Amino acid sequence: GKRLAVQVAGAKDDIWIYEFARGTFLRLTLEGTNINPTWSPEGKQLTFTSLRDGQFGIFLRSADGSGGEEKLTTAPKETAQAVESWAPNGKVLSFGEWSATDQGDIWILPLEGDRKPRPFLRTPFSEFFSSFSPDGHWIVYTSDESGRYEVYVRPYPGPGGKWQISTEGGEEPIWSANGDELFYRNGEKWMVTKVQ
Repeated sequence: GKRLAVQVAGAKDDIWIYEFARGTFLRLTLEGTNINPTWSPEGKQLTFTSLRDGQFGIFLRSADGSGGEEKLTTAPKETAQAVESWAPNGKVLSFGEWSATDQGDIWILPLEGDRKPRPFLRTPFSEFFSSFSPDGHWIVYTSDESGRYEVYVRPYPGPGGKWQISTEGGEEPIWSANGDELFYRNGEKWMVTKVQ
């Protein structure tokens, strides 16, 4: 709660870290176009998506700017990726991947072992904005499977069914810190629902 990671737009987008106490900005990225900064659970690292030489990838970097970047993924050609969420144990990331022929799927990237991405949810519909619950047992996300964007929850790592959370449209879901509420956007309104 002492720092904020932001995507600053300009000639190219970059990731900066704002420190509230000192009122200072630290530039974290120098190459490519960089979006979607996402904190690791302990706040020591950031992942972000970068477009370099026409290809997307997900990168990892220390939040204090020390050391270099580590490239975690390389998207297939003509495919975009966006990091979305860290599991609370810091061992897994979720990210979205889409192309002109695939509207969007949710992938899981282990940060230990072989670090090979695997699909979590692949359907003919568009799924994105995934977020791990604070206990790591659920993933909330947005899908247009009903004909409009709605918010759903599935168990992680699965198997299991899904539960629709929103009733009149919903996007950009996020968990409360203790996991007992879900927030999401419905047009220009922010909604909240209790979770049991």
